[in-house]
Amino acid sequence: MSSTRITSLIIASMLLTACAAPDEKEERREETAIADFIEVNELASVRSIRTMNPLSSSVVSDLYVIVSTRREAFLLEYFSRCERRFDGGVEPDVRQDPRALYPKLDTFRGCRIKAIYALQPEQADEIKVLGRTVGGER
Repeated sequence: MSSTRITSLIIASMLLTACAAPDEKEERREETAIADFIEVNELASVRSIRTMNPLSSSVVSDLYVIVSTRREAFLLEYFSRCERRFDGGVEPDVRQDPRALYPKLDTFRGCRIKAIYALQPEQADEIKVLGRTVGGER
């Protein structure tokens, strides 16, 4: 390989690295802000979500999603980043019980659930705004 081509490859890889770094920082900042929100508001962890109806959902980040029943809202935390989006090509939920959703056992939109937190309506709104403010529009 010529030195010009090697130099070009090095510059290209540096540019790609520089472009990727801000997104990682934004995602970490968003996740830290949401983790802080959970801690500060002392959100109660729940053992399951029981419902016979479909759940509506709102993506907060690749690590968090808000799901709602007719009467309640919950924050789901995934074990790892869940980059599967809610439009098209979504994997089905894996549930131990078709009438409930359990952390550590089940998946939501193809991603394994680490924890479920109960939310008051105003907390759900606040987390949605926090996700848009820190991580950009979703």
